[in-house]
Amino acid sequence: MLRNQEMLVTAARTLKERSIKNTPQRQVILAYLMNSKAHPSIEMIHQHVQESGFSVSLATVYNTLELFLKNKLIIEVTPDSEGHMRYDYFERPHYHVICVNCNKIVDVYNDTFTELEKEAAQTTGYQVYNSQYEVYGLCPDCQKKLVADS
Repeated sequence: MLRNQEMLVTAARTLKERSIKNTPQRQVILAYLMNSKAHPSIEMIHQHVQESGFSVSLATVYNTLELFLKNKLIIEVTPDSEGHMRYDYFERPHYHVICVNCNKIVDVYNDTFTELEKEAAQTTGYQVYNSQYEVYGLCPDCQKKLVADS
């Protein structure tokens, strides 16, 4: 439980640093995204908030995610096979490796892809705000299943 409490404190501090109104629901949502490796969908986030004891609508969760996106706290990750957008806390630059079979997403903490942003800005004159780099393939578990099914 202490870990959860620490994440809530960290989330509250992060919201304050970004001058975002601090509410318990926002703390729970941000703490969940900070701690999750699942790259959750809005439905997963909504379920987590409700399991945390808050009665919030899906629209409130959506609006909170939009606020976090606007303030560059989180990013949207490619939709899963059912079309649900996935979300990720983006404290450290990283890219994603995504399984084309089971939709598992793994973070790779290597920021060399940001050099492409600099090159794009120099080449085009654009003011680049961000970019996303995603690699698609078959995860080790799905590779094993494929071999076993052969």
